[in-house]
Amino acid sequence: MINKKLVNDFAILIGNLKICINLDSYGEVKKEYEIILDEILKWIRSYYKNKNLDIVTHENSLEIHNTLEEIKWKILPDKNIGDESLLSDDILIRYEVIIKTINNERSKI
Repeated sequence: MINKKLVNDFAILIGNLKICINLDSYGEVKKEYEIILDEILKWIRSYYKNKNLDIVTHENSLEIHNTLEEIKWKILPDKNIGDESLLSDDILIRYEVIIKTINNERSKI
């Protein structure tokens, strides 16, 4: 069964990633966000097709988390970005919520 809350979290994450990719102020990290977006889209396609997220490995999720963390700390202190820097924080938080949900679902099995 598809978890609608999880799908909503994915939708918000994907939307925020696409916004950042299209902002000039995030140009320095655009490639990293594009790579992450591609991976997240693979996850959600797999989720709809297989009704699970077995595609998500611990190593892969940790790598993405570390990249998002690095981006956040690169962007937050940049005074030229302003309030747009909050997007990187929101992306990391939403990603952590998704991974926690995935881990909780796996522990039920």
